[in-house]
Amino acid sequence: MDLLLAFIIAMVVTMVLIPPLMRVAARLQVIDDPAGRKVHTQPIPRIGGIAMAVGSLLPLCLWLPMDRTLAAYLLAVLVLLVFGAWDDRVALRARTKFAGQLIAALIVMLVGRVSIDTLMLAEPVALPDWLGFALTLLFLLGITNAINLSDGLDGLAGGTTLLCCAALAILGQRWGVHFVETVGVVLMGALLGFLRFNTYPARIFMGDAGSQFLGLSVGVLSILLTKHTATPLSTALPLLLIGLPVLDTLIVIVLRLRAGRSPFAADRMHFHHRLLDLGLDHHEAVIVIYAVQCLMLLLAWQLRFENDLLIVASFLGFAVLFTASVILLERAGWRWRAAATPTQTPLSRLRVWLAERQRLPRWSLRMAGTGAAVYLLGVALYASLVPRDIGWLGALCLVALAVGVLCRRSRFAETWLVPGTLYVAVMVAVYLDHFSSINALPLQAAKWVLLSLLALAVAVSMRLSGNRRFEATPLDLLLIFGALALPNLPGLAGAPSNFGFSAAKVVVLCYAVEMIAALGSRLRMGLLGAAGSFYVLITVRAFG
Repeated sequence: MDLLLAFIIAMVVTMVLIPPLMRVAARLQVIDDPAGRKVHTQPIPRIGGIAMAVGSLLPLCLWLPMDRTLAAYLLAVLVLLVFGAWDDRVALRARTKFAGQLIAALIVMLVGRVSIDTLMLAEPVALPDWLGFALTLLFLLGITNAINLSDGLDGLAGGTTLLCCAALAILGQRWGVHFVETVGVVLMGALLGFLRFNTYPARIFMGDAGSQFLGLSVGVLSILLTKHTATPLSTALPLLLIGLPVLDTLIVIVLRLRAGRSPFAADRMHFHHRLLDLGLDHHEAVIVIYAVQCLMLLLAWQLRFENDLLIVASFLGFAVLFTASVILLERAGWRWRAAATPTQTPLSRLRVWLAERQRLPRWSLRMAGTGAAVYLLGVALYASLVPRDIGWLGALCLVALAVGVLCRRSRFAETWLVPGTLYVAVMVAVYLDHFSSINALPLQAAKWVLLSLLALAVAVSMRLSGNRRFEATPLDLLLIFGALALPNLPGLAGAPSNFGFSAAKVVVLCYAVEMIAALGSRLRMGLLGAAGSFYVLITVRAFG
């Protein structure tokens, strides 16, 4: 199975499921109401974990071989989803919640044979069965709760887990651990689909079902990665890959026990709450934690072959440094926001000028539309080979686009047909680009400059849109077309390994299409013209 397809399917299925789940959340009584320590002020559905789980498990069941490892993982995830959804609905007691986690951990250990068998000192040291069993159980329960407890700000748990899954997928691909590589990529796709609705201000939460599913998944992948005979990676490496959630959980538990309270009691002692108290806003607190997580991943990469004692020492050093920095800032009364000054600087004058007449939002949208159009036309011209299957698809979509434009007063045409052909154009263009190469260096440079500007324009447009959100409509269902069509396209078995770039292009271009398809302007008509020209060119090239 090509990783790009796994990624797309997981992302699309998750995005498609979230809107209907949001609509039924109130009837299912899975709503997170505002409370004293929570940062949101409106009731929000906490059912996103179900969408992520379905989006992840579907491609895994379809393409991964059903061995005992996968079967145990699927069964354990099902147990966690049942207990997690139950907890999201009625707020289970800690012991009942822990029982579900224990059952899931024992399933992957006893049925899937997931275990920590050795430690890497000067040489690999085999562990007694009882000690390996205890360490594995402690690790799986610890990381499941660490991700669960870190889910306190919009986009926080999802973003940090996404970074961790990316690292696991890269390491799995580097040493040929196919299960880790594939599951890591699938989780990345599901998380990106979920984060579209979960970044601040969130419209949905993952809930305990989602956070426990992610925690167990990261734990299982970490053990399988370091256990595999082909990898020379240190056993303690996962401590750095998931270091920040683990540290946050340990610190909070210690503080709660010192205060004579339950380690599972709710409070505002998590790092993200403390960053907010230091004057950072929601975005800034999340960005700081993302940055620290990235530093931890870089450290893990540098120490991936070192012995476990050095990795544990590095983690402890990081823990002391980070925790001490936060404590010193709190005791010094430091605040991120200083008093505003009326001083006019060139930067402040530029900011005022850009804010006038919505210059920056308009320019970013134009850049996004122009970049997407140029990309479509460029791919149609330089693609190495356009198979006949693609030619037939291009001809069919060209007819659909023409019908949609001519019947623009039809709600079906405006809601489904016309934007849907844009989504299909994006998917096909990325597919052709995925298997093509540009030999001329100037053209390569121009391509990456274009894609960089396109990504920047989309990011700015997202940030400056009215509610920083795009409406979730049935249009998203049309993305399934790409997920279903791509596996049947020729040449997929010999795909190059540039998955990361292709996945990024899919995400950026889909956002650009969604923004521009909702407009009734010349920019939208220009993008439709580019899509029509794209279909004409690939059809002619396929049959010419």
